[in-house]
Amino acid sequence: MITDLFLQGFKCFVEESFQLGRLTLLSGLNSSGKSSFLQAIRLLHGQKKLEGFGTGKDIVSDLAKSCRIGCNKGADGRFAVEMRWERQDALPIFAAASDAAFCDAFASLSAARLGPELELPLRQAGEVTSVGERGEDVLEFIEAHSELSGVPAALCAADESMGLVRNISAWLELVSPGISFDYQTIPDMDRARAMYGRRRPTNVGFGLAYTLPVIANVLVWATLVSNGQKMSPLLLLENPEAHLHPRGQTQMGKFLAAAAAAGVQIVLETHSDHLLNGIRLAVREGMLDCGDSRFYFFRYDAEEGRTFVDEPVLDEKGYFDEWPDGFFDETERVLAQLF
Repeated sequence: MITDLFLQGFKCFVEESFQLGRLTLLSGLNSSGKSSFLQAIRLLHGQKKLEGFGTGKDIVSDLAKSCRIGCNKGADGRFAVEMRWERQDALPIFAAASDAAFCDAFASLSAARLGPELELPLRQAGEVTSVGERGEDVLEFIEAHSELSGVPAALCAADESMGLVRNISAWLELVSPGISFDYQTIPDMDRARAMYGRRRPTNVGFGLAYTLPVIANVLVWATLVSNGQKMSPLLLLENPEAHLHPRGQTQMGKFLAAAAAAGVQIVLETHSDHLLNGIRLAVREGMLDCGDSRFYFFRYDAEEGRTFVDEPVLDEKGYFDEWPDGFFDETERVLAQLF
């Protein structure tokens, strides 16, 4: 588990240190630094060069001559991984050699996930370790773990005896009542297709297609942790609530809180007060210890050319010790104008 992240001279950050919890939520206006936070973790993890990331001059802050990013695993205060760049540096292509010091399972799920596709590929090219950055491998990932048993009780949507696929279906039904999920693989054609009751994916909209990879990745990893097959999986999520009804967004918040309590470290960015409130309810109901959560609100100052960070702290009743201006307060602002 990553306990700390340090950013110095990196893009919009001058010098910031962050503590990470089992669940870390990032919020703020667009272009305030949330994606940069996630990109820093991806670079430290040792992924290949990020497409479109540029060179040193593109990632070094205008207020600095160089940048440094680092992360710490454990409580000994030492960075497990650290990287530096000067403005003139080309960004190298990193090997995934830092995995052992970082986490034993890693995935980053983009906000630009695939929509309702009629079919998805079966690559059949070795172990499938996650659903893929856009959810493109979700059905192959589910198939590879279809016999997995021991879903943690807190993540069982109904009967604890249900297997992985039934639990995925049950969680999808919680966010979209009346929907059942199954899938079919066609190995000879290297294809797979999802089925939602008797409906094609294209006839059930974007919400289920966007949500399925999140639920599948979380349930598999939480079960592997429960079985002792994984110790410190890390999942980065961009807008996990995308295309969901507000009630479904709240359920997603509670689901992710339960997953964090089950041992999957989650770092997510969101614009949804409903998802936030789902996490707050989960803490109040005892699903997740408040000390295992962290919340960061990013404010970009265009005049100074940098981001400032607030950290409201959640207590065991689901209340924050402060409510920064702009932190999920738009509903109250509008209602004040209406009434």
